[in-house]
Order: sequence, then C-alpha cells, then structure tokens
Amino acid sequence: MKTRTSPSPLAGVAAPGQGGGSATAPVAFPVWLRHALRLALHLLLDGASVVLAYRLAYELRFHDAAFLRRFPMIGVDPGWYLHRKLLFAVVPMWLALFWYDARLYAAAYRSGSDRFLLICRGAALATMVTLAATFIYSRLLFSRLVMLMAAPLAVAFVAVAQAAVLKLDRWVARHEHTSPLLLIGGGKASELIRLNLLARHPGLPIHQLDELTSADEALAAARACGAREVVLTRSARGSAAALALAEACENADIDFKIVPDLLELRLGELQMDGSLGVLAYRLQHTSLTPANYAAKRAFDMAFSLLVLAAAALPLALIALLIKLDSDGPVLYRQKRLGLRSQPFDAYKFRTMRRDAEARLKDVRTEQGGFFKLKDDPRVTRVGRVLRRFSLDEFPQFLNVLRGEMSVVGPRPLAVTTGELEELVREFGPTAKKRMNMLPGITGLWQVSGRSDVDSEQRFALDMYYIERWSLGLDLTVILRTVPAMLLGKGAY
Repeated sequence: MKTRTSPSPLAGVAAPGQGGGSATAPVAFPVWLRHALRLALHLLLDGASVVLAYRLAYELRFHDAAFLRRFPMIGVDPGWYLHRKLLFAVVPMWLALFWYDARLYAAAYRSGSDRFLLICRGAALATMVTLAATFIYSRLLFSRLVMLMAAPLAVAFVAVAQAAVLKLDRWVARHEHTSPLLLIGGGKASELIRLNLLARHPGLPIHQLDELTSADEALAAARACGAREVVLTRSARGSAAALALAEACENADIDFKIVPDLLELRLGELQMDGSLGVLAYRLQHTSLTPANYAAKRAFDMAFSLLVLAAAALPLALIALLIKLDSDGPVLYRQKRLGLRSQPFDAYKFRTMRRDAEARLKDVRTEQGGFFKLKDDPRVTRVGRVLRRFSLDEFPQFLNVLRGEMSVVGPRPLAVTTGELEELVREFGPTAKKRMNMLPGITGLWQVSGRSDVDSEQRFALDMYYIERWSLGLDLTVILRTVPAMLLGKGAY
C-alpha cells in the first residue's frame, strides 16, 4: 500500500487517494505481525552478532600469528568450548541490557546515530558486567582480552544486523495492513503527527478535517472514511466540543486522542506531570539538565582536543597564508553572545580586511536577524577559500576548550550588530531561548544549506535543536558537517 495524503478536501474530509497512491493496493502484514517480526529478528541477529564477535575475538587472541607476536599468550589456551559455555549467560545478558537499559528495541524509528550510540552504551555496560562476573566467579578460566576485543566487534556486527532488520522492516511497512485515521485540526502539531505516522507506516490512510465544527460532523467524517482512530490537534470550539467528540468516538468504538494546543506554542517542551494528583502538563525549560550538560561538555572537550591535535599542521599553514595574503592579525576576535547572553570573544581565522567593521554599513543588506553578504568585497583572497570550506571556524575549538562554546549548537550571535535584538523583533520573546544553550561551531542550519537558508528557517532549525537535543543529534550534525564543508554549498 502506498502513502496516502490529504491534499484536497471532500465534504470537509481530505480525499485519501489523491496525491498518494492506489486505494486498492494489496496488503499482507497486520501491524502486530510486523512489530513481532522485527523484534524476533532483532533478538536473533543481535544474539548471533555477539556470538560471532566472541568467536572472532577468541580466534584472534589464541590462533592469529600476527596478533600473538604482538601480544604473547600467557598460560594455555582454555579452548573455545569453555568460552562457548560462557555465552549461554553472556548473550541473554547482552540482549537484556539492550532491551531494558539501552531501550534499543523500544522504538524502531530512532535516528541511525542515536541507535549506534545506544548499541555502544549497551555493549560497554554488558562488557563491564561480564568482566566483573568472570573475575569474581572464574578468575583464571576466561581471557579478559577476548571479552574486551569482543566489545567493539559486537558493536559493529550488531549495528549491521540492526540496519539489515530495519531495512526489511521498511519493506514490510509498505505492505502492512493499516486502518484509516482521521486527523482534525491543522498547524505545526498536525503536520508533525502526519510526518511521524507516515514515516512509521507509509501505507497509512490519513484523512484530515481542518476544523472541529461539531462532534456529529466529525463522527460522520470518521465513519465515511472508515477511520478506526481520531486525533484532535486543536479546536476553536473549546474543551466542551472536544469532550463531546471523545464521548461520541467511545460510543462508536473509535479510538480518540487529543494533542494539547500548547504544542503549537512550545513543541517538544511539554511533559506529563502527576504531582497535582490529576493529569497535568508542564513546560520543560529548554536548558540542559546538569547530567546532560556534563555529557555534552565531556564530548566537546574530547572531540576538540582530537581535532586540534590532528589538524595542527594544516592550521599552521593556514595561519601562514593569511599573514602573507594581507595585513593584519591571523586570528580575528569578535564579541559574541554565549550562554545566558554572556559576551565572550569568539576566535576565527581572519578572512576580511582590517577595515571590515568600519565598512559594514556600506555593504549591509536586509537579511532578517542574520546577516551574511554574498560576494562581500571586504573578504580577502585566502579568506574566500577559508569561508567556502568553513576552515575559518577551526580556531573556535579554542572557545570550546574554554567552555564558551560547544561543538554543536545555535550560531553565536554578534554583540555589535544587534542580532539578538533583531531576532526578538522578528520572532518575539521566543528568540531568547537560543541563549539557553552554549552556541556551537556547527549546527543544524549550517548543514542544511548554510547561508542559503533564510532567516525563518535558520531560527526554526535552531529551536528544533534546542528542544530536541541529544548526543545522537550532535553526532548526526557532526557527520553531516564534513560533506557540507567539502561541497561548500551556501558558504560565502
């Protein structure tokens, strides 16, 4: 069954077959069977991956001549039979940790980077538990080196197995049997629900009613399209109409769900709260929790040190070229707004002439809250190349080490040009939420078109990142930054 969309209303309900696919496409898999098949394959292939990792680690440790020359064996080979017996406890423990701790099987729709990080987390914890258990109960029987070598091998094998299962799951999703759904209301929440549902169930027939006029009309629309579920995202008629629709759906044996209107205002920050003794919702502040901040900071430090060490020679060459190309310092320092709007000096390789700030008013054009001019006459020859491939940003890793910036985050706003004030005028007080997180060297909008992305899209991408931050999202942005730098699209 192909994806159905709802481009044109028919008696208030979007027509299911238009713009999507055939309504008579064959179906084969019920939804429950698809999920059961995916889970069974995950458990089977992940378990086999752990076994394969241990066997390969054992062969390398005890039977590979090149490895033995570098790491001579102490004692005797305990034999594969002994390690194979250990796997009867190890494999279920790995799978249990993947399931309960890493939540690896809780959702099939995580990003690839988030899934890989969960695999690494589960593998690290499983290896530590195995090492501790064997040290306590069988200190001299098992090779600790085999267990340590098996961990990265298992991560690689499990990642491949997960990708293969999810690829099969996507094929099954195109052939699953799904019941129609009626989506009432429009706006950002409605569009996000549509995108999420179609990503998970490509054949799901989604019909849409733009507004809830009455419970009877909505129920008639649901029956007309055969919907087994009704989702209300917003209604101008208030809670009384929503409650009437909920009761009508219950009487008609149709599932009913409602999305609070607050999602329209602060999508991603709403959380359930039971502290009042009744079901309530609270707005989660966009600042990172102390634990998340510590994790992000540790990653930033390690990554920055690695980059600066690896790129030391190229950075020295860039500094020399800048000095030979034009008068002025190698590094350019500009006042930027950091966390909680605290100003700091952001470092960059100088790409403009000395009088660039004085000539700003002469070249500035209307760019909303963000300003960057294409073919800026103030840019030097070397600076143009550095900007094209974003090499001028590398000194900002020094700001990361100083705790003033992060590797990934919203773009740091300039103090002297009043960018924050312009954003507040354009987008309202919500723009100040950008200051609840450390600014970043790279970010979502930088890997989504860079300077070709308009002001509204940049702001939306920054808000998305702030409200949905995770280490997996940081890793995704970093991985997408490399091709964005090499292609140089939108950079000037």
